[in-house]
Amino acid sequence: MNIIKDYSDWEVKLEYENESPYIENTDRPWFKNRPRTLPKSIRFDPISVHEFVKVRASKYLNNVCVYHKPLDKKYTYREILNNANKIANALHELGIRKGDAVGIMSGNCPEFLFCVLGILEIGATVVPINPLLKESDVTHIVREAGHIKAIFVHKANYRTIKKTRKQVEVKNVILIATEESKDDAITLEDFIIDKISNAPEVEIDPKNDIAALLFTGGTTGLPKGVMLTHHNLVSNILQIIYNTLGDSTVEEQEANVGNGVNLSVLPLCHSFGFMVVLLFLATAYMLVMFSSFDPVEILEAIEYYKIELFVGVPVMFQMIVNCPDFTERDLSSLEGASSGSAPLAPELAKKWEQVVGTKVFQGYGLTETSPGTHGSASWMPGIKPESIGMPVIDTDAKIINPDTLEELPTNEIGELLIKGPQVMKGYWKKPEATAATFIDDWLRTGDLARIDENGYFYIEGRTKDMVKYKGYKVMPREVEEKLMEHPAILEAGVVGIPDPNIGETIKAFIVLREGYRDKGITERDIIEWAKEKMAGYKYPRHVEFLRFLPRTTIGKIFRRKLRERELEKKEKPLIPL
Repeated sequence: MNIIKDYSDWEVKLEYENESPYIENTDRPWFKNRPRTLPKSIRFDPISVHEFVKVRASKYLNNVCVYHKPLDKKYTYREILNNANKIANALHELGIRKGDAVGIMSGNCPEFLFCVLGILEIGATVVPINPLLKESDVTHIVREAGHIKAIFVHKANYRTIKKTRKQVEVKNVILIATEESKDDAITLEDFIIDKISNAPEVEIDPKNDIAALLFTGGTTGLPKGVMLTHHNLVSNILQIIYNTLGDSTVEEQEANVGNGVNLSVLPLCHSFGFMVVLLFLATAYMLVMFSSFDPVEILEAIEYYKIELFVGVPVMFQMIVNCPDFTERDLSSLEGASSGSAPLAPELAKKWEQVVGTKVFQGYGLTETSPGTHGSASWMPGIKPESIGMPVIDTDAKIINPDTLEELPTNEIGELLIKGPQVMKGYWKKPEATAATFIDDWLRTGDLARIDENGYFYIEGRTKDMVKYKGYKVMPREVEEKLMEHPAILEAGVVGIPDPNIGETIKAFIVLREGYRDKGITERDIIEWAKEKMAGYKYPRHVEFLRFLPRTTIGKIFRRKLRERELEKKEKPLIPL
């Protein structure tokens, strides 16, 4: 084993004079609003994610790190790190080494954090697997990764993994959140029993070694693995932390380390939730963790713990705003709220502001960017709920014509490109897809956007047909292919349609087979069937029956026509086909 570097003297250096090396053009419109108190760049020696967390939390080891509300159980930072070290040693004894991968299929629970840090300790790669996925999706991820040597799986997801193991080899399965082992799976408690709490010493190259392999939707409908290095993740955490320095000093911000409380409600398997929980670990906050989202419990926790910042996705804001307790609880502690992963409906933002008294600001990011690239901060001229704000420190962004690649002036809509230290290393085992996603060092987001004269960015649409449902990326072709397994369905076309509460939802336009058109099949019949066959965020919420689907001249489903049809229906009733 190699000797790791001593990080006891590791520190962050904020650069106020020299411009960031990631900025291509110093005449960007948002720079005129940048205060002198905001660093132009963040400099630090490369460090692994787990060492970074240790450095930041070293003074607060006896503070509570996680309070798991459903089980009324607390873990200090010392206990979190000790459990992570035991997991690292147990994995090492299995023969798992640097460069191998370890999966985690679980909802939110403290064990998720133990496992992430333990996996990183031995230089292995974390592969979060969404617990809502069906066997076929999980099998694809395990097979595509090809180097997953073990999977930590929540007891609720054990049956899915058991089915997956019939299709692809997974040598080791460790059950979490249970004391009951299986014939082919050991419990976490038994896995780490008698293991020492000092992690193996492994040398890690933070700029090149992959910390996390997060699978995201691709143009084929099958997930692609996004390679995020330790440096990508640490950079993004620091960008988010220091992007608020325009209205506070470094000393004031450091004084908050170890003194805050926040809620852990975002799915940890998702890039947004994954980054947010690492962010709060790096600020030594206490995380009040929930296994499911209940607006009554969330509002109670905001009031009781005096939460200052609520971070969620649009559907969470929708559930809170529509909850009777929303106007009854004391929410005066809230100084701000942040929404991400999908557009927030303006009416929700307005209702939130009317009751809470503060605006909801939207951020922006991609799995490919660790994920944060844009956000709002109080140093900006104002918070515009319809805008994603401005780029964070060390991040450049520009709008181009997607056909000519020419940079466009303000207020013209084009494709958004991103450059920064948080941009992924590439797609796992997909060099062609990686090459197609980059123009030099610029990441093509595939999203249509514009920038105004003050430097605020606005997302206007997508260059692809991808649907974003509650923050999850859903590829129409994947849903269509699954729908066509129904014996009554001849053709299916799937699109995203506007939803006043969550921004966008999924609709399927369906052509029935000849022998089924007079059988009385209903929209609800199709939806219920799809619900059983697809992940919880993939099945269509609306179904409309057509006689035929519009197609392009080369025979592809003309999804734009389907979307236009939906928009026309809102303006005037259509005669049923």
